[in-house]
Amino acid sequence: MRFDVHLRKTVQRQLASVAQSMADWDSHQSNVDIQKRLASAIRPFSHTTRWTGYCGGVDGTGDFPAISYADSFVYVSVAAGALYRSDPVSGLKELEQEASPLVEFTWLTSSHQQRQSALLASFEQLVGTSVDDVLQHSDYADLGSSSVEKRRINSLIIPPAYDAGNLGIQLRTTAELAVALKLIESAPKGTLVLTDGTMSLPLAGRSKQSLFFEHLRRYCCVRARERGVVFASLSKSSGLPTGIRIEDAAKAALGINEPEHWFVRVPTKQLDDWSLFPDDGPQVPPTGAVSYLVRLHRKSPVMRLDLDQQYWQSAIATGDVEKNEQKLFASLDYVSHDQRSYGYPYPIKAAHDRASLTEHERTVLRQQLVESAVQAGISRDAFRDPSQMTGHR
Repeated sequence: MRFDVHLRKTVQRQLASVAQSMADWDSHQSNVDIQKRLASAIRPFSHTTRWTGYCGGVDGTGDFPAISYADSFVYVSVAAGALYRSDPVSGLKELEQEASPLVEFTWLTSSHQQRQSALLASFEQLVGTSVDDVLQHSDYADLGSSSVEKRRINSLIIPPAYDAGNLGIQLRTTAELAVALKLIESAPKGTLVLTDGTMSLPLAGRSKQSLFFEHLRRYCCVRARERGVVFASLSKSSGLPTGIRIEDAAKAALGINEPEHWFVRVPTKQLDDWSLFPDDGPQVPPTGAVSYLVRLHRKSPVMRLDLDQQYWQSAIATGDVEKNEQKLFASLDYVSHDQRSYGYPYPIKAAHDRASLTEHERTVLRQQLVESAVQAGISRDAFRDPSQMTGHR
């Protein structure tokens, strides 16, 4: 037997210890009062088979990095979008897009100067405008306390070339938001533009450092408000603490065993004087956003929808709030009835399918990169994979 670690007594004792710690933590986190408050805040909405409007979806991926050469790395970013309108026969009908999926190659070395220049150039190539223009017209700096620092290009974090985790997140998120921005700029007024993920701003609390995609995310919010487009992010994970039983709360609120078509706005201490998250836990909703938990179908997970707080205050929290919320979730429900992704908005699924790279496609891209480098005069030997040569892959 090649793998026998799981049979060892020491490993089994560790597993039992971890499981007991998890159970103790769940018990510690459980709060009956929070469960009751949560149940009272849950609202149902109708199964929506008729709706008129437009919905766009965005998703991205890449190869982070695709290849390495001496002290340098080449990263590949891919993102795609799809725009649909409601259709009485087919449900959704795709609209032709002028822009094809974005593909960007970024070459980064150990030189900070080269890395900063190359990374910012890739950001500008993806977005189609200058980094400085995004920084100046985004409202990200207005959300913190040091707006002057956050509008400076030198405040942007430039990770080392080998830091694939950070660079992958920055490049993929920038590519996704660049496609979202193109949809926001071109889609009809009232269009719902959805990205896969959250509206998180990881460094919003810091005074002198920021990430370019944070500025770009808020720039998308600004342009969406100006164009009358609804910009939102949908995460397939609710991210709730382990002690919160959202499904039990929904059952108690709606009186059925497998409740679906319900939503609840994530309470905050500022608006509601209570929260689902501990003080030292994650910031949900993110700075500048309002979050909802929603279940579109009993077989799909509880998901989290983030909206721009300024949009929410002007369009949802004004007038008949519950009616406005019902309208929002009716549109989300309508675009989630395609059999290929029932209970999940199909425009995001369509964008995901176009942006995804198979292992074969990644291999072909790497081979093309190497062949181009060889033609440019670089030795093919420079691209040998040491881990493969020593039997580590």
